[in-house]
Amino acid sequence: MDNTKMFIVDSSVLPEVYEKVLAAKKLLRSGDALTIQDACEKVSLSRSAFYKYKDCVFDFTSQERGKTVILFLILKHAPGVLSDIINTIASYKGNIITINQNIPIMDTASLTLTIDTKTMDITPDGLIEKLLACKGCKRIEIIGME
Repeated sequence: MDNTKMFIVDSSVLPEVYEKVLAAKKLLRSGDALTIQDACEKVSLSRSAFYKYKDCVFDFTSQERGKTVILFLILKHAPGVLSDIINTIASYKGNIITINQNIPIMDTASLTLTIDTKTMDITPDGLIEKLLACKGCKRIEIIGME
């Protein structure tokens, strides 16, 4: 049985090493550091500390652990609406894994999207806000997130 407990803690009460681990992981993800040694040197962190904490420290605001989000949308059945939704997701570097659209009824279509968010430069909540601003988007709900 897994006894792992997760906490959300204000970073101001934590030792600086956790912030340095997150900074090193960010350098590696962005390509600004090509090796763990390089990332650790850039943030003044020992490699042993990096290895000790790398799998236990995550940036909640970047949703580092989450990679997939499933959205349910209600759209107006009109030309270009789905295209606008897809282009908006692509503009924030989201990768659509699946699209399931039902047959429109009374000029309204329901749509389920599964999106790979690991390379997105916006949070899922931020993306929803942008999608709701798209022409013909009536409603959005997050129905799942990994």
